[in-house]
Amino acid sequence: MKVSILTSGFSNGFTDDFVKCLRQYYYNSGSFLFIASDFSGHSKTDRYTEEILNMFRNKGILFNEFQVIDDRITEKKAKQCIENADIIWLSGGDTLKQIAYLKEYKLIPFLQSREGITIGMSAGSINMAKKVVLAKDIDDNIPALSIYDGIGIVDINIEPHLNAANEEHIKDIKEASQYATIYGLYDNSFIMIVDDKIKIFGKCFKYENTVRQIVN
Repeated sequence: MKVSILTSGFSNGFTDDFVKCLRQYYYNSGSFLFIASDFSGHSKTDRYTEEILNMFRNKGILFNEFQVIDDRITEKKAKQCIENADIIWLSGGDTLKQIAYLKEYKLIPFLQSREGITIGMSAGSINMAKKVVLAKDIDDNIPALSIYDGIGIVDINIEPHLNAANEEHIKDIKEASQYATIYGLYDNSFIMIVDDKIKIFGKCFKYENTVRQIVN
C-alpha cells in the first residue's frame, strides 16, 4: 500500500490529526529515512533531521533506526535506504535544488516503486507531484514559474505556507494555476492520499484557472 502525506509545516509540533492518520499505517517498529533538499548542506540537514525526529518522539512515534540521504552516502547506498525504509521524509528547503539532486542520484524510480509511507514537507511535498507546476517565488530561490517532471508519487500540486504568502506571491500562484490546479496549504494542514483517494485536513484553498476556492 502506498500512503502519501503532503504537509506544509507544523508550527507547534505534529497535530493530533496528523498523528492519528500516521498511526493507521505505522506501529513504532520500523525505519525512518530523511531525504535532504540540499545534499551538501550537512549542518542544516542534521539539525532538521533531529527536529523532525523529536516531533515524532514527542507524540510517542518511535523508530528502530534512521538514515539520511545526502552527499555523505553513495548513490547505491541511497537506493538501498529507500528500499528498506518504512517512512520516508522528503525535506523542505530549496525546491529546485532538491529535485536536481534526486535526478542526479537517480533516486526517483526507487521512490516511485516503493510501498509504504512517504511524507513531504513544503519543498518535498511540491516535488512529489508527477508534473510540478511551481509558482515564482523570489524569496525561495524560484526566479520564474517552473514546470518540470517531479518524483511522480501523487497527481496533485501544492503550494505550502499559504498563510505567509503576500499579495504578490498570491498573484504568482494564480498565474501557475493556469497550468495546473494548485492546492494552497496553510501550516498545520496536510493532504493524505491512500491508493489515489485524497483527504484534506486543515485549512486549504484550491486555485484553478486563477480562481481561488475554499476546499477545507
